[in-house]
Amino acid sequence: MSSKERVKGRNGQWTFSNILNDRDWIVSNRGPGVSGEDLVATDPDGNVWACEVKTTKAITTAQRDQAKAQAKEKRLRWMLASKIENSSFWLVQRQGFSPVLWSSKAIRNPVTCEVAK
Repeated sequence: MSSKERVKGRNGQWTFSNILNDRDWIVSNRGPGVSGEDLVATDPDGNVWACEVKTTKAITTAQRDQAKAQAKEKRLRWMLASKIENSSFWLVQRQGFSPVLWSSKAIRNPVTCEVAK
């Protein structure tokens, strides 16, 4: 991975961490060079999530599989946050929840996405 890609990844993690903080989540960032999930976050109800953050052009099932596998290792719930290119939105997929779109605190209510089954 190039240094440009690492910076892009860290910026994405920082941005999504702020989005979680704006929603009253408590976030723990993982240090550089540590394998596993990008963030560990506790929601306002006390549930702990292993969060994988992606800022790639494509949103893939392989990314969701990675988030699930990393969470399973830690015995946590999984979350995948994927930045939607050329927008301020993130597609947030979480274990046990329908996918939603999140943005900055200016947009507090998530938009529910319909998922084809």
